[in-house]
Amino acid sequence: MAAEGGRTGKLLPLPGGEKSYLDHLAGAAEARLDGLKVVIDCANGAASAVAPEVLRMLGADVYPIFNEPDGTNINAGCGALHPDVVAGAVRAAGADVGIAHDGDADRALFADAEGNVIDGDQVIAACAIALKEQGRLIGNTVVTTVMANLGFMKAMEAEGIDVVAAKVGDRYVLEEMLSRGAVLGGEQSVTSSSASTRPPATAC
Repeated sequence: MAAEGGRTGKLLPLPGGEKSYLDHLAGAAEARLDGLKVVIDCANGAASAVAPEVLRMLGADVYPIFNEPDGTNINAGCGALHPDVVAGAVRAAGADVGIAHDGDADRALFADAEGNVIDGDQVIAACAIALKEQGRLIGNTVVTTVMANLGFMKAMEAEGIDVVAAKVGDRYVLEEMLSRGAVLGGEQSVTSSSASTRPPATAC
């Protein structure tokens, strides 16, 4: 059914908007990806027109899948809700890494070169350890949720990193990050994870 009435909105183009956004994303990257073979599952959603292009701008050899949204196929057997799909695509393509977004592109799961799905706790742990080694993990603290597994807790303890367990939900993770001045936070669930990083005193 078509929208009716005087309060309906309008979709207006923003000249140069997409290029500006892509330039911003590429500029935020801390390293190039030259020569890296990357499979990216866009879940037929918001990442479809952007994620593959950003990776190409960074030098990656990109193999996009599920990047043709038709308004009805978002998350349909693909994306972060189905991480085995990107893992299988990595194996089939002989790629170095796989990335799977969900439909609105606020989550990402990964697969390694052997087609193993990388658990969300592993992603957060790797980020925390890397930031600590670089001297950028303020307070040696990472914020996660009560769903983080015991292996994650033990790994952080071994690295001398304090873990703050918030209630489940990215809003609660962010609240704890802001209150403690933490620069890294994320949440883990059975099928998806998301991580947030922020500079001091800046909300993500």
